Amino acid sequence: MLLRAEKCPRIVFRLIILYICKSSLERASRCVQRVIPLLPYLLAADDEQSKSRLQLFIWALLAVKSQYGMLDDGARFHVISHLIRETVNCSKSMLATSIMGRDESTDLGSNPKETGTLQNLIQKDRVLAAFADEVKHIMTSNTDRTRQLHDLHQRLDENSLADLNQNRTFEDEIQSTLSTILLSDDRRRASLQLAQDEEQQIVAEKWIHMFRSLIDERGPWSANPFPNSTVTHWKLDKTEDACRRRPKLRRNYHFDEKLCHPASTICSNEATFPSTESKSATGGHIPEQMKRFLLKGIRRITEEGSSESAENDAELSGEKASVPEGILEVKVSEAVNDSIDQQDIFRDRKDSFPMSTEQETSEVLVSVPCVLVTPKRKLAGRLAVMKNVLHFFSEFLVEGTGGSSVFKSFQPSDHSITGKHDQLGTSQKQKLSSDVESEKLNASENTAVHKGVLQKQHRHIKRHRRWNMCKIKAVHWTRYLLRYTAIEIFFSDSVAPIFLNFASLKDAKDVGTLIVATRNESLFPKGYRDKSGIISFIDRRVAQETAETARERWRRREITNFEYLMILNTLAGRSYNDLTQYPVFPWVLADYFSETLDFNKSSTFRDLSKPVGALDQKRFEVFEDRYRNFCDPDIPNFYYGSHYSSMGIVLFYLLRLEPFTALHRALQGGKFDHADRLFHSIEGTYRNCLSNTSDVKELIPEFFYMPEFLVNSNSYHFGIKQDGEPLGDVCLPPWAKGSPEQFIIKNREALESEYVSSNLHHWIDLVFGYKQRGKPAVEAANIFYYLTYEGAVDLETMEDELQRSAIEDQIANFGQTPIQIFRKKHPRRGPPIPIAHPLSFAPGSINLTSIVSSAINSPSAVLYVNVFDSNIVLVNQDLTMSVKMWLTTQLQSGGNFTFSGSQDPFFGVGSDALPPRKIGSPLSEYIELGSQCFATLQTTSENFLISCGNWENSFQVTSLTDGRMVQSIRQHKDVVSCVAVTSDGTILATGSYDTTVMVWEVSRVKVPEKKVRSTSMEMHRKDYIISETPSHILCGHDDIITCLFVSVELDIVISGSKDGTCVFHTLREGSYVRSLQHPSGSALSKLVASCHGRVVFYADDDLSLHMYSINGRHIASSESNGRLHCVELSSCGSFLVCAGDQGQIFVRSMHSLEVVRKYTGVGKIVTSLTVTPEECFLAGTRDGSLLVYSIENPQNRKTGLPRNLRSKSSGAG
Repeated sequence: MLLRAEKCPRIVFRLIILYICKSSLERASRCVQRVIPLLPYLLAADDEQSKSRLQLFIWALLAVKSQYGMLDDGARFHVISHLIRETVNCSKSMLATSIMGRDESTDLGSNPKETGTLQNLIQKDRVLAAFADEVKHIMTSNTDRTRQLHDLHQRLDENSLADLNQNRTFEDEIQSTLSTILLSDDRRRASLQLAQDEEQQIVAEKWIHMFRSLIDERGPWSANPFPNSTVTHWKLDKTEDACRRRPKLRRNYHFDEKLCHPASTICSNEATFPSTESKSATGGHIPEQMKRFLLKGIRRITEEGSSESAENDAELSGEKASVPEGILEVKVSEAVNDSIDQQDIFRDRKDSFPMSTEQETSEVLVSVPCVLVTPKRKLAGRLAVMKNVLHFFSEFLVEGTGGSSVFKSFQPSDHSITGKHDQLGTSQKQKLSSDVESEKLNASENTAVHKGVLQKQHRHIKRHRRWNMCKIKAVHWTRYLLRYTAIEIFFSDSVAPIFLNFASLKDAKDVGTLIVATRNESLFPKGYRDKSGIISFIDRRVAQETAETARERWRRREITNFEYLMILNTLAGRSYNDLTQYPVFPWVLADYFSETLDFNKSSTFRDLSKPVGALDQKRFEVFEDRYRNFCDPDIPNFYYGSHYSSMGIVLFYLLRLEPFTALHRALQGGKFDHADRLFHSIEGTYRNCLSNTSDVKELIPEFFYMPEFLVNSNSYHFGIKQDGEPLGDVCLPPWAKGSPEQFIIKNREALESEYVSSNLHHWIDLVFGYKQRGKPAVEAANIFYYLTYEGAVDLETMEDELQRSAIEDQIANFGQTPIQIFRKKHPRRGPPIPIAHPLSFAPGSINLTSIVSSAINSPSAVLYVNVFDSNIVLVNQDLTMSVKMWLTTQLQSGGNFTFSGSQDPFFGVGSDALPPRKIGSPLSEYIELGSQCFATLQTTSENFLISCGNWENSFQVTSLTDGRMVQSIRQHKDVVSCVAVTSDGTILATGSYDTTVMVWEVSRVKVPEKKVRSTSMEMHRKDYIISETPSHILCGHDDIITCLFVSVELDIVISGSKDGTCVFHTLREGSYVRSLQHPSGSALSKLVASCHGRVVFYADDDLSLHMYSINGRHIASSESNGRLHCVELSSCGSFLVCAGDQGQIFVRSMHSLEVVRKYTGVGKIVTSLTVTPEECFLAGTRDGSLLVYSIENPQNRKTGLPRNLRSKSSGAG
């Protein structure tokens, strides 16, 4: 705009009106913003024309606002109103003057109507502006008030929430307190219930044990006193010896006699087959009142419901008088059968009764869910690791394989596993104890679901099991269903190992580590210096080291082939408890048709460098063709679809032996398989393994030590074969001469033969070594179906439960390849060292090398001689004891002996370690002293001599260090006639004229750290050598006990008596097993038993030796060649060494009692004898001399020294 605004205001006003009406909102707004600063200049004049122009401008603005104010959503209204307010503000004085001038003069030239309208418009605009301001103020106030109300409500809500939380916290505290009180009470009741349940189980065991001891054939209430013709049925005893053999049978009180008859006759004649126990175990001549008492006691223990018990008691008190005797016997038998079989699982003597709840809680270190795997069944429950014992409480019986799905049945619980429980704080221990109690409560709740099934269908199953922590000798980390989720625990006192499967690898490893640590701390507390007995958890690294150590021992011929294979099986996860991975042994013979075996011919033996599937070339071509042509995207190629070891194979071999008979029937749907498919012939089975494309099985350990599995001793009816012959005992090869014992002996000889020793490493490579997997396995044609190998499938990540269960079933039933132990080629066994085992390889090298004369003026017969810790203990007939040094040489590599000084013989008698001195109390006038009256006891601190025959009916413990009597025990009612000590020195047994045998525990005396005075040492000895009370008192004899044998390995106590009977009892439980009778009824004079399960007794009256198996089967008899004063066994248990009036020493085979070697004497009657670990003989004579038979020094032979000169030089000192 070129014109100045103040010069032409009318034009400006009109342009402004035009912009406001016609332009866009943006341009109108910009116009207003530019005009407002010009208003003071436009309204500067104060004349009447300017006033009129101003009024007209304001009126025009008001008119425009009313007409155009609603445009642009009302935004233009605000622009016009803003211009009006600014215009009025700038022209307040001009408007005021104009209004006052109109009020004073009424004759103005202007139109009064127009002026009034303008004023009204101005007043209306002011009112509207004021209203707008008021509305804005009200809106602002409302917004502030709303915000304040919101803040207020928010604070109120916060206060309310705080009050609510406080109330909830208070209620939760009250509820938590009440819950804690209730939970504590529930825990107390649950713990009490568990303790009561276990105590009831133990009482029931004791009652049944007492009942059976009263009514067995040697009991006072027996209906069939020994000897009798009653048929007794047997089953396998799970006791293992040091070589992991299970040679023993025990009585089967639950035998089903229906299995002895054809299935077709059972239904029609079911009532005619009473149980065996009702005939032989309950007894028919028990007084009626005693029967009621026994039945009442048994039912009170075993019945669950109180009302049912009350009914039984009422029935017993009133109605039983009219019940026939036979029916009552059957009911007693049923009560016994429904009760717990007290020999099924070991229960430690010291842990017979459960601890109190508080004590048990303080002792518990961890409780974890697991599955106890046994051959007969799988039990799911919880393992509690305590300071002194392991306690397993079963919750339910597992059906099927018992894989990972079992653990979903357990309640999740937060338990802590620690390997250093002594470092736990108090709060942690309390928390752990609380967790354990919570788990016990959960266990009791879970058990409610399964308890009915467990008790209703399997009432004889033990729910509580305890094992002594101090008896553990090894804990192995092993596999279950090809997963490292299990441990196997081995014990030192012949208790059967236990196999436990856990939910995860971590649980298994942590629990195993904790058990080992607890065991070590229990036996060797802090500050104890002797750490020789400490063990380590055998994981894969330790197992590898153990296998390498065993391999070197095997190479040096320190252990046998059987022992080595059993060690490898154990380290490779093979277990007697898990039938799906049973120990595997090789076929070693190929000749099952000859009359005699020639071990010098290689054709007699199987080719150990090939797997069974490759032994027959024609059949192998079929396997090889399948391997090459097999094509599957998911399944790798394989040679053999079946495996050499599986559960079916184990049950096939052990068909005739319980409990495998029942397991075989369960596998076949409750009946026996067809007779032609059962194990009936050794030769036929081997021939089938060479020809059948689905049969590549190897052997099991029983083929090398247990003849009983080849005999149908229980008279089972297996059916009729197609040729019409009934199936009974296994058909043996001709060279076995019809004797199962002979077959086992020959098979074992073949296993230990030189051919097998030289080739066994090939078979080890195939099964346990580098040819098991990978390219070497392909080259050796040793590839099996892929699911038999570890790591073939990952079950951990498998989400499909059905697929997982199917794979687990296949793994469990079709075989598992052992854990691979060796990754490199196995070395060959070293050559034999004859002089290391002279009785086996060079019996002719043993000769009489020295004679030691007695240093006593009036010598008497040597009644007892024994060697221990390089010392010789001698006891003469006048009860003079002396201890001499036993001088030996060291066996070096290559079979060379080295010796020091000028000593000529390899072995000899040295100077006195303890001079001769009198021992013992005055003897009974009718005791006949002999070697049976003495025994040597070795403890960790000191060695002792046990002697008996004293007039006051005691036996005495004498120190071999100083010759003082340290303990005298009198518990028998008559003279103690014989004593025996176990090989490990933990158990002592004594026999007496009162016809009883007492079993005593020997305390493990620890070496004191500091030297103490003799008086305090005597007190120490008196307190800790032998327990003052016996752990068992064994009855059954009717005459004087004359000889004893006791073994922890075999869990056996064998006692012979003057009436010619020999009675067997178990060592741990004191249960009666069986009796043997001398064929002519002569009094038994000597009794020995080998580690191989052979028992030999001798009687002076008929001068004969009789050998039986540990299961009572007669094996051989032989004349003794004169009166014998001593009968001893070699350290290997394979030879019987005898001597007597003839002065000669006879070495006999423990297989047949045949004389292997005869050693001439010097014309002196031999009255005592011992065989040293080096297989030397020390023989005491009637004139008090000591004869030493040993490997003669070749130097003596070369020099030709006279024997009498050599004897004098060796006998010096």
